Amino acid sequence: MKASLLALAEFLSRRLPSELRDDPVNGRVSLLGSADVATALTGNLLGIYLHRLVVDPHGRSRHFPQTGTGAGAPQAELPLNLHVLLIANGTSPEHEADLLTWAMLELATDCQLDVAHMVEIDDGWSERELLTVMPEEMSTEDLMRIWDVFEAKYTSTAPYVLRTVRLRLRPPRSEGPPVTTRVLPAGVM
Repeated sequence: MKASLLALAEFLSRRLPSELRDDPVNGRVSLLGSADVATALTGNLLGIYLHRLVVDPHGRSRHFPQTGTGAGAPQAELPLNLHVLLIANGTSPEHEADLLTWAMLELATDCQLDVAHMVEIDDGWSERELLTVMPEEMSTEDLMRIWDVFEAKYTSTAPYVLRTVRLRLRPPRSEGPPVTTRVLPAGVM
């Protein structure tokens, strides 16, 4: 899950155009935590804030495909959808709007992250896995509730969902044969 958020931040950072990256804007892309959102954001920044995790209802019974020569059972997965907010903070209204609209255009143009985006962050990704980043519908009321919780000043925000992060579950415990003999040390007699 962390790798998916880091990959999204790296994807946007690499594509940040020089007119937003360099003087006078000096914009940057950063992952934000709840503590960051609760305090006043500073500078020209496009923040990525994970505000909700949901188990993907369409992938609950999926398994990772078997790899290698092992004849074991397929490995179970927990498919998650990550709901994030793209938060633009700017020293001017123009900078704030430019950062958010630039990010939205980038994600509209190229909305999938694949193994090429993940390879340096998480080597567990397979070549067939894709992470899709799509705009999400969210009412103004729901969005404002998030900002009210943090008691922070509102700044331009766009909701997105990352579908689907596939977490590998621990394999089930295997049971051995029943215990038929017990050996207890008795010591020297």
